Amino acid sequence: MIIRPTFGASAAIAVIACSSPALAQNGSDAQPGENGVEGEPVTLDEIVVIAPRLRGSVDAPQAPVAVLDEEEIAGFGAGSIAELVEQLAPQVGSGSGRGGGRPVFLLNGQRVSSYRELFNYPPEAIARVEVLPEEVALRFGYPATQRVVNFILKDNFSALTAEVEYGQPIDGGYATNEQEVSLAQISGRNRLNIALELEDSSGLTEAERGVSSAPMPVFGDDANPARFRSLVADTRDFALNGNWSTGLGEDGGGGSLSFNGAITRSDSVALAGLDTVTLTAPDGASAYRALYSAALGYGARVRDVQSNGFELGTAFSTRLGDWDLTATGKWTHSENRTRSDVGADTAALAAAAQAGAVAIGAPVGDLLAAGLIRPGGSELSRTNGENATSLVTLVGRPAELPGGEMTMTLTAGYDWQNVVGRNTRNPASASDLTRGDANAGVTLGIPITSRRAGFLDAVGDITLDLSGGARHLSDFGMLYSGSAGVNWGVTERLGLNASFNYREAAPSLSQLGAPRIVTVGATVFDFASGQTVLANLISGGNPDLVAERQGDWKFGANYDLPFLDRSRVIAEYFDETSKNVSSAFPILTPATEAAFPGRVIRDGAGNLVAIDQRPVTFAEQNGRSLRYGFDLSDRIAARDKDGAQKGGRGGGPGFGRNEGGGRWQLGFYHTIRFQQDVLVSDNGPRLDLLDGAALSGNPTARHQFEMNGGIFYEGIGLRLSGDYVGKSAIDGTLTGRDTTLTFDPIIRFDARIFVDLGQQDSLVEKWGFLDNSRVSLRIDNIFDAQQRVTDATGAVPVNYLPDFLDPAGTFFEIDFRKQF
Repeated sequence: MIIRPTFGASAAIAVIACSSPALAQNGSDAQPGENGVEGEPVTLDEIVVIAPRLRGSVDAPQAPVAVLDEEEIAGFGAGSIAELVEQLAPQVGSGSGRGGGRPVFLLNGQRVSSYRELFNYPPEAIARVEVLPEEVALRFGYPATQRVVNFILKDNFSALTAEVEYGQPIDGGYATNEQEVSLAQISGRNRLNIALELEDSSGLTEAERGVSSAPMPVFGDDANPARFRSLVADTRDFALNGNWSTGLGEDGGGGSLSFNGAITRSDSVALAGLDTVTLTAPDGASAYRALYSAALGYGARVRDVQSNGFELGTAFSTRLGDWDLTATGKWTHSENRTRSDVGADTAALAAAAQAGAVAIGAPVGDLLAAGLIRPGGSELSRTNGENATSLVTLVGRPAELPGGEMTMTLTAGYDWQNVVGRNTRNPASASDLTRGDANAGVTLGIPITSRRAGFLDAVGDITLDLSGGARHLSDFGMLYSGSAGVNWGVTERLGLNASFNYREAAPSLSQLGAPRIVTVGATVFDFASGQTVLANLISGGNPDLVAERQGDWKFGANYDLPFLDRSRVIAEYFDETSKNVSSAFPILTPATEAAFPGRVIRDGAGNLVAIDQRPVTFAEQNGRSLRYGFDLSDRIAARDKDGAQKGGRGGGPGFGRNEGGGRWQLGFYHTIRFQQDVLVSDNGPRLDLLDGAALSGNPTARHQFEMNGGIFYEGIGLRLSGDYVGKSAIDGTLTGRDTTLTFDPIIRFDARIFVDLGQQDSLVEKWGFLDNSRVSLRIDNIFDAQQRVTDATGAVPVNYLPDFLDPAGTFFEIDFRKQF
């Protein structure tokens, strides 16, 4: 029997032509001849089964990392595609050190102009989800740094969905609430989706958690500074998103056209503490005072951030002869405004106290009324951005090789970006940066051997992927990229792959030219003193950054286990090297201060005053890691009223709404880092991030585990996810005394319990409104796990107190969702 796939949109068609009922015998077997003579060969007609590839699925030699059907999607209890992706984090996350961003998203196997084009669709509208490895991104015009997630929508679907949520920490202090209304309509290639989201979160202060990052004043009648420093900002968010798509030509056979638009607004207000001063009397007595008076209107410094965003996008796809053409374009406008109160000038007040003109213990109101304090006012920073992107891909099969058809993807695009920054405190730091990015590339998929084509099929299916690209940046010149990879389908279940990717990357415009901002009185752990201090932090852009060169090796294996409905084991090894790496300024360790002495400001006594945290360039960065794991899933059979199993193993077609049955799923992944280091400059030092060095306040752990799992049965579901990060440390011994910080291992679990009320017949009979509705309870950090950080004496530094690292702790959220 010969099975040939076809790429039509119709259902599977079996074409069987035969002249003998002996279908199981080979066409050249000896059969009685026309005259009844035994042994005369008779050739049977060929049996051809034409089986189509699932509409909307991705045609790539790389096997999917995970595939979910409608039953499995329902078992996640997600309210939107965005929420589903969040719950699929272990599967959609990349083991690559460059995979920290959002995955590449496809809709029905095609590129979209923006993730907003699909994120508000309800999961009930999805027929299938495919998660594919990073290399597949090359076929859609993206670098191979993130996994690819393809959502295949149902042909027909319509629903109006309303959802309300309320959440708060178990310890109280603040609360969140969210409301969302969305409309989704799908009729073949015609789609409409409109969604409105509102979210509000109240603030939380240090005093409400019983901690303080600032010293307490000497006099008891002074205000407690912890009441005026935020752990959680007061925020409000608004988003309106809409997209429309239609098929072109007869029955949509001429391609599709879609438009997407979004308006977003975010406001955030945080308290940045009180003005403080240390007053010294003529006799040498001193007092630390916090300057606050409600009567005089003298209060906390405030940091007010406002962000506005506008986005328009379009996508067009059609056939050009034997080639598939996809073109996407997007325009984004962003406005970011930050108003920060500046600390008051108290030099005149301190001088007056030194001279005995004012008493160091005088009431704060008297100190303020003395006219010896110069208010600091506020600084306003504005950053406006314009971003227009376009990309055209042309996919075809230009040649027939012995191993099958060669595939070719041609890409061409142009991106334009402009960032304008202004700061009232430092007008000289104003910036106006523009970048044009013309890019083009080609990707080839070359079949070497093929079981399907019968060419060297004894060794399996081998495909070679080659790609090359170039981009010209108006502010950086030419940048090049290229890759080579081989995929070997050893058997139907076992696949192996290896690839090398080279890429040149430029710093972002924000890294180059963001306006200079000074944050006054931020809490910083000073390794030189082993104390938590208040220092000014300088942020902004660095115009001296250079282009980065990346070279990455990846080796992978995947195996479909021969049991359960779906079970897969994967393993991936990464070896990544980067030259001239643009990075945020690292945490202030002794090694960092020695490497960047001009970035750290201290007074004559060695006290930390300020840190210039603008981006820096590292000479080299290296990483080697292994990520392996498994993903298992199977159906749970439905049972009748007498407890007997229905539908055979797994319930068969009995699973579904009002039909009983269910499913369970378990995913588990382990990451081992063998090397993670940074060469600061060509002359050193080399920082070993697995052995005491750090680039951020959280050092790099050698081991990390991720898991998610759940069970869904007859409308009731339970989901559980967990993360484990191993022990790590930041070495502080270079200061001449041991100021090392040790980070204990931490494991955190989140849970979600939900009930599809529409499947509970007794409830629906009493309250018909509950049909097509769901209630869920989400608990984050079930066991209130908090990172424990200790210094060499076993004490916890102030800014590493658990309530600073995770002020929410255990957080619960209740949600009600209904579809009309």
